[in-house]
Amino acid sequence: MEKPVKEFNIVIAGIGGQGNLLISEIVATAAVRAGQKVRVGETFGAAQRGGPVASYIRIGSEVYSPILSPRTADLIVGLEPLEALRNAVRFLRQGGTVILNTRPIIPTEVSMGINRYPPIQEILDALKRVGAGRVISFDATAEAEKLGMALVMNVIMLGAVAGSGVLPFPTEILREVIAERLAGPLLDLNIRAFETGLAMSKLQ
Repeated sequence: MEKPVKEFNIVIAGIGGQGNLLISEIVATAAVRAGQKVRVGETFGAAQRGGPVASYIRIGSEVYSPILSPRTADLIVGLEPLEALRNAVRFLRQGGTVILNTRPIIPTEVSMGINRYPPIQEILDALKRVGAGRVISFDATAEAEKLGMALVMNVIMLGAVAGSGVLPFPTEILREVIAERLAGPLLDLNIRAFETGLAMSKLQ
């Protein structure tokens, strides 16, 4: 059993259909297996697939509710860049970590010319301004496509989270949970996706 932490808060932000909830489930399961107390909550946008989705994972001996207070997130995992920034503005604590997939999903109102989607560099600069102490950013979707399946982007991001070294439990426990949760014909692919994310995080 790992030494219990008092409080460690994670926000996983993305768009419906990106596999946000799977990451939450795996991280929460791994934390429990490591002997930590966990509370999990989610918020959904107007549409579960295509709308904003955010999951809150709260780990620690002094955590009693899934509700996250503003500016208390130790880690923001952004499956979509703008959703990462929106959640960071509200929840990221000063000096917290952001792990960002730089591949945007362009909303309809941007495609129609009603709104503007900011360049990725603008988003990265804004993350620093709102207090991010460390930002790990790369195109996880491109890495997933190299593996032959864009859908494993979320597992690549999970690998990057593990590689960041910020989680209050060992990477090996995450590997065990992935092997159980994703057992089946795509397990080898998912393990390779996890190792890809692990390697990408070490390059930054």
